[in-house]
Amino acid sequence: MTAHTGTPSLEAGAELQRTLDRLEARMEALQLSMRAHRRSPRLELWRHDLRETRETWFRLVDPDGQDPTSEGN
Repeated sequence: MTAHTGTPSLEAGAELQRTLDRLEARMEALQLSMRAHRRSPRLELWRHDLRETRETWFRLVDPDGQDPTSEGN
């Protein structure tokens, strides 16, 4: 029974890691786009998306922690 109860936790941990990896890749792609296309009309959209993605990443990593990306919004 003990081994069975550990399985969902292991699966949940793996799913969380995959989600965090996808969010990290998204943040990197957004940062690259912002650097490569500084004059793009989409810059503000990318900046907003990056902020939201970063906030989601931090909430998943530390659900009880404070939002380190808060800029006094």
